[in-house]
Amino acid sequence: MVNSVTFVTSYLKIYDSDYDLTKTFEKRLELFMKVVELNINICLIISPEYKDVFDTISAKHSNLIIIDVLSIEDMEFTKIGNKNVDLLVLPERRSHIKDMHNYMFLMNSKIEFIKKTIDVNPFNNDYFCWFDFSLPYVFRNIENSLLKMKKYSESNYISTPFIAMPGCFTYKVGNTDVLKGSICWRFCGGFFIGDKNSLLSFYDVSISHFEEFLKLTEKLVWEVNYWAWLEACEYITPIWYPADHNDSIINIPSQVIKFYTQISQDCSICKYNYPDYSNENDKFYPASASYIYDKINKKHILNTRYVNYYYLDDWECIFHTGRRQIKTLNVKSELNKNDCEECDDKSFLKPIMYDIVNIDDSNLNSNPNSMSIGLEDIRLYYDNESIKFIASNINYIPYGKNRMIIGDYDYENNICKNLNIVNIPWDSRCEKNWAPLPSYLNNNKLFLYKWSPYSVGFVNSENNFELHIEKQYENETVNKFRGSTPFIEYNDDYYVGLVHYSIAAVPPVYYHSLVLLDKNTNLPAFYSDSFKFSSYPIEFCIGFIIEDSNYTFWVSQMDREPICCNININKIPITNKM
Repeated sequence: MVNSVTFVTSYLKIYDSDYDLTKTFEKRLELFMKVVELNINICLIISPEYKDVFDTISAKHSNLIIIDVLSIEDMEFTKIGNKNVDLLVLPERRSHIKDMHNYMFLMNSKIEFIKKTIDVNPFNNDYFCWFDFSLPYVFRNIENSLLKMKKYSESNYISTPFIAMPGCFTYKVGNTDVLKGSICWRFCGGFFIGDKNSLLSFYDVSISHFEEFLKLTEKLVWEVNYWAWLEACEYITPIWYPADHNDSIINIPSQVIKFYTQISQDCSICKYNYPDYSNENDKFYPASASYIYDKINKKHILNTRYVNYYYLDDWECIFHTGRRQIKTLNVKSELNKNDCEECDDKSFLKPIMYDIVNIDDSNLNSNPNSMSIGLEDIRLYYDNESIKFIASNINYIPYGKNRMIIGDYDYENNICKNLNIVNIPWDSRCEKNWAPLPSYLNNNKLFLYKWSPYSVGFVNSENNFELHIEKQYENETVNKFRGSTPFIEYNDDYYVGLVHYSIAAVPPVYYHSLVLLDKNTNLPAFYSDSFKFSSYPIEFCIGFIIEDSNYTFWVSQMDREPICCNININKIPITNKM
């Protein structure tokens, strides 16, 4: 990956001796080296006392470049302040051993250090990020937050100008009595990012109004107070995001990051010629599809869900009968590699026949007035050499809540049979998108129940088909994921599955990631960068396979217009550690 961001920091001597033995230069340097070892682009401004130390480090780490060696008296903010020495009164409410004159000048010089770096721009980057020298000191989960910084270094950013700054106060602060009295945490100060032109403008505004601010407040205060005043006066308009002095300080808002890849340019795409199963009562559209390979009969089987509604691009949902009752048909296809009218690519698995799958529901009672009729989002899986399915359902559930049903998928006779409702031993509003795992516990098939918290369990067929949770796991990355394909073999150590998550919008926007589960623990281990298959906001995928060094995904778009996508596995590296 190409580093697109230059990270900027400084270390200047401003005290005769350490004011805090827990924050000595050696301890700060140890934390700084954790950032250096990410191999991200770093530019550093230092004072002469530390030149030998950092020359040695930069000789070993080509990603670290010393931009300038200077003293605090050389900084423009210090010079402006020293021209107005009568105004350099320090706030009473401060740390009287830390918040001294040189410290205040150093803090206000952060944007000047960035300006110096942009002028040289040794890595030829368009984006620059300030971080305090020993920033990892505030992290509670150092490893995850450092990996996030690494990810930011390789991200793509919006083309429009921006500066993103974290802060504690949700409101703007412009009252000078407040700003000169004590520290104002409208901004955190220790981290911010922007494009070079916006940051140069920030410097120009900061340097041109600094004397005005000194005269207005008659105080020398922290940079975050000065920035709050610049914002209140509308001299700067940063993108503010909520944070504190912990891991959240680096949670750059998604609105400035192009955090996903659209992989359509790397995919071969085929659209099947699905038959029309509409009737006089309903119009049906093919949507999501689940795949399984019958290893006994050596057949490729696909179950495609048809729905009786149609989402327009503006997210309006059309029911052609006027009655807003969801109906689901399931259609089985046997696949083969053959030529078809839609696609000449012989690498695709394509249907050679279609059949409606019936439901043997003789052991269940159906409510014809339920809001949804049928087995939704069937996922096919093996259980002790038998092909099974798990699906969401409402009309067979006596209390009308969405629950899971498991049963046998008899594709040879085109029927779902031996249906059993999975019982949840706690109150649950809605159950959907359970993912079958290849793993077992005491001969019980395991399912990935949900992602927040990550929960794995099994259905006890000897105890009223009740769900039992076997393992739970909390992780910030994992907790955002939803849904999933069934997990399949990846290599000797891992299973792989496709997950999604969504960003609130109208319509919501779905993104995907491949996740590796450790075979020994069934816990998430690695995940891929986010991606989309197409420009459609809503994409849903519950079926895929690895074959001949390719992934094949079956993807529905806007709950309609399903496509089959082939892509080389190397195009979606799964390298991000949980």
